[in-house]
Amino acid sequence: MKLRLFVFSALTLSPCSAASSANLIDLQYGVGAGSFELPGHSNSQYVTLAGGSAVIMGWTVGGASIDWVKTSVWLAAQGNYSLDMNGTAPLATDPPQVGSISTSIFTTPGSTYRVTFNVSGYNSYGNTTNPKQMSVSAGLVLQNISLTSTYNGSTLPLALTWETRTFDFVAQSGSSSTVNFQSLITNNTSGMLLDNVRIELVAVPEPSSVVLGLGALGLAVFRRRR
Repeated sequence: MKLRLFVFSALTLSPCSAASSANLIDLQYGVGAGSFELPGHSNSQYVTLAGGSAVIMGWTVGGASIDWVKTSVWLAAQGNYSLDMNGTAPLATDPPQVGSISTSIFTTPGSTYRVTFNVSGYNSYGNTTNPKQMSVSAGLVLQNISLTSTYNGSTLPLALTWETRTFDFVAQSGSSSTVNFQSLITNNTSGMLLDNVRIELVAVPEPSSVVLGLGALGLAVFRRRR
């Protein structure tokens, strides 16, 4: 009876996975990396980071530029910093600075991960494009995110309302996966606002070879004992 119970336990418990609630961005790059807190900046309001910048710990800027914004401008969803996905242009006559930002984390092929993040937007300061739009991608998943902004205030810090969005992706081959956020606002000086990105492990692939091996081992022991 005990041997039979051992075989059942091996077959039952081996394929199960305990989902991790830890933010993998923070685990890899430091607590606060997922909400753009590291290493921070000394400007009173914001700094504009051009494409190729890796100043924000764990992240790489793409496209033209983004703005790394303090809570003195608007209240972040988490911590003291958030992003405007369109950076501030050097000259008022320059076209909108459409940006993107990405992070890479260690992943296991076949495992499922959940990306959760906060988005917001505002309509003041000549930023009239509505709804706000951004694409997100990871693994084989590509989604367009839309947000209808209703905030029209102008008193700093802007008391924005943040919404939570989420999607799951399955890690492909290799030891890491890249999660990318891309502004889709091409006709305005400000894009969708982004903050508090979390990536969590939610499921691992069934280790069929391990299960079969344990089952065979248990059966062999059972037969030998008989």
